[in-house]
Amino acid sequence: MRVIYDSFHFDKIAPETSLTELVTFISGILRISTKYGMLQIRQKCINIIQDKFPSTLAGCDDVLKRKILYVPSEIVRVIPLARETNVPRVLPWAFYLCAQISVEELLENQTLSWRDKALCLAGKENLWEMQRTVTHTFLLNFQPSPHCSTGCKMRMPTTFSLEDFEGLRTSPHLLEEYQDWTGLRLCAKCQAFAQAQHREGREKVWQKLPGLFHLGTWDDIFKDQSC
Repeated sequence: MRVIYDSFHFDKIAPETSLTELVTFISGILRISTKYGMLQIRQKCINIIQDKFPSTLAGCDDVLKRKILYVPSEIVRVIPLARETNVPRVLPWAFYLCAQISVEELLENQTLSWRDKALCLAGKENLWEMQRTVTHTFLLNFQPSPHCSTGCKMRMPTTFSLEDFEGLRTSPHLLEEYQDWTGLRLCAKCQAFAQAQHREGREKVWQKLPGLFHLGTWDDIFKDQSC
């Protein structure tokens, strides 16, 4: 196999390599290196794929900052590949991304098993609940800072349309940091209060992320991949 004899084989993957090219490039190598216990090659493959499918919140922030283009048809290829080759650390982020795919597209997909489709749909509902009650309460159930003295609750925009709610529910991207704080017209104390809630909420969601898709805990996942 070429990768065994060509020490520069992995250099063909540039930082700007698309997810489509990356998954195609790495799939066969990861399967074979796993099957035959080629640990160094396997780890190189894992490092490459984990660069785009993080297992830490810092890694999540990094891929969001890099604005990686995640193509649905390629995200769904990662899930069976990770299961087949025992790389569970990429699964929570892969399932999180799949939760952004419409229900119709998920059900029609030919790559995912029905079990994994069910996990995606369950996770989509769990993410919406976390978005509503944990990360985005400042939008959906605003409570002012205990030290607010300027009536922020009255000034907070209340005209959230059904279309806005439906967009959040069907595509719950709650790990993306909220940016439009000035648009909320809050006082400094309420803005700081809401930002702290949002920050802590994102951390809580990340810790619970595997469980939202019935994948166990992060500790379970790290232990399984180290076996």
